[in-house]
Amino acid sequence: MIRISLRAAAVMVAAVAGALSLTGTAGASGASARPMPTGAGALTRNPLYATGAFGSSECTEPARWADDLDSYRAYLDDLLGCLDRTWRERFREAGLRFSPPKVRYITKSVYTGCGQFVASYAAALYCPANTTMWIMLSKEELSDRMGFDLFTIVAHEYGHHAQDRAGILAEFERRFRTLSGKRAYDLNRRIELQADCFSGAFVRSVWNSLGRDRHDWDEQLEEVEGDMWHGKTRNIRYWLTRGWSGRGPKACDTFSAPASKVA
Repeated sequence: MIRISLRAAAVMVAAVAGALSLTGTAGASGASARPMPTGAGALTRNPLYATGAFGSSECTEPARWADDLDSYRAYLDDLLGCLDRTWRERFREAGLRFSPPKVRYITKSVYTGCGQFVASYAAALYCPANTTMWIMLSKEELSDRMGFDLFTIVAHEYGHHAQDRAGILAEFERRFRTLSGKRAYDLNRRIELQADCFSGAFVRSVWNSLGRDRHDWDEQLEEVEGDMWHGKTRNIRYWLTRGWSGRGPKACDTFSAPASKVA
């Protein structure tokens, strides 16, 4: 069975950080919403961290059929609807404006607005320049109708959208373009590990409705592979598990974490 590594997702933010325009539009979640956080506080005192856990909710997995694009689109539409509802509620609680990302399903390499999406390089990515998630439905992905990787990868990419809407990505980009070497790697790992944590929290919030057993989640943790941009394997597992256990953004402040947890 073909598996797509969690590490094959979310590469576009780091690859083009110095060239992005982080000014995507956001619909109001309330007329009295507070301004988007800026500066250091966007990273370490973000209002999202003060919100509660994701509430347990229903999110079934529609059946997928090998090589059937329509069934995969239906599967992803359902998942994205669950993510929209879950994150909208947290942003409402935080007093921040929110709108869902635009989504594009693709089957070949395209230009995304943040650079070229190479089919063999990533399973999905989020481009903050146009607030769009790009999801690659490759031949390999379409052959794995029972896999759970796609679910967790999309949840991770949606975490980048949440970072964008909360002002986290803008501050990350501002800092990243001034850094090099070890400091740049450290900052990028913090943004990616936070998206992992967000993914873990979301998956746990809908777990009881998925009809899967714990083996599927444990398998995701086993398949993780670290690198200098995303963190060591043990730390990726740590933040995925921390999100799973903490069940919400409050558990995911990677920017205040010690260096050992984001190495």
